[in-house]
Amino acid sequence: MKPIYFLPVWLLLSGCVFGSGEQTSVSAALAGVQKDLAKAGVVSVSEVQDWSAEQSHRFDGNVRALQCSQHTLDPVVALVSGPVTMQLNGSLTQSGSFSVSALTTVPVIGIAADASRSKTQQLSLPVQFVPLSALPDAEMQREVEYAGALLGQPGDVRDKEAGRILNARQALYTHIHGLQAPEILAECQSNQPVHPFVGLKPL
Repeated sequence: MKPIYFLPVWLLLSGCVFGSGEQTSVSAALAGVQKDLAKAGVVSVSEVQDWSAEQSHRFDGNVRALQCSQHTLDPVVALVSGPVTMQLNGSLTQSGSFSVSALTTVPVIGIAADASRSKTQQLSLPVQFVPLSALPDAEMQREVEYAGALLGQPGDVRDKEAGRILNARQALYTHIHGLQAPEILAECQSNQPVHPFVGLKPL
């Protein structure tokens, strides 16, 4: 009678824990973008005829800082000229395999797993770079695109919207022209912050 051997079988398990990482909700992402734009200190160029004294002061200070940093009365300015859009993408793929191989000695159990994750965040910020003197025309172009179908309506609706846009353009032109006096460069300071302009209605 042949002897019976009881061979010990060791089960070797190898496990991996794949952390999901920090998750971001849509509301948190939107709040983050708004907070970043607020930190940028954007300066409105829309509806200058309705500006408060504080809004006018912010605009004038930004123009002065640009003139001083570029040493010209007609500096190139950055204008956020369209809506800010954001796209959030996330994906997770995971695959695993399990195999058993019986050798002449101890059976071996092998576990293999792999995982891959990808997260992307895209932020679209349309920016125009124009001379300060061309800022009224650039803002008028944005307003025309924003008005859209209103300018295609017949009669009073079209005339009223067109008149509003033209009046805003002329008011901004007049305001900027008053900031381009030659003596302004002599008043420059080195610590004036520069903020981007944005075509949005004042809050």
